[in-house]
Amino acid sequence: MKNEKTETESDTIPTEPAEESAAQETLRGRSIFAMEMTAAGLSVRTMFLNEQNQLIEMPAIFPDVHYALAQIDDLRRMVMERFAQAAHIGAQVMAAQAAEQKQKTVEGADTSEAPVD
Repeated sequence: MKNEKTETESDTIPTEPAEESAAQETLRGRSIFAMEMTAAGLSVRTMFLNEQNQLIEMPAIFPDVHYALAQIDDLRRMVMERFAQAAHIGAQVMAAQAAEQKQKTVEGADTSEAPVD
């Protein structure tokens, strides 16, 4: 599956520079859960999409318990959707492989029953 980015609610995140100074930068944009289905399972990364449409890798910041639980509930829903989608695609692939195998078996039976002169 391709890498998909899912947006959560808009947020403003204050950040502090690494050096100890009174300067503070405010980022405006959206929190992003970047999800990718891999052979090992579902990979989830948190990112931030700023107003200039630039993606910045950063940890999720939860300013209070209500916001945190709302984001966790959203993530839980998205994870369940991705696994359901993967299961659906897997079932389609299995059905296609079974049909292909059946066709090969039928074709093999047709040629093996041909009279030999």
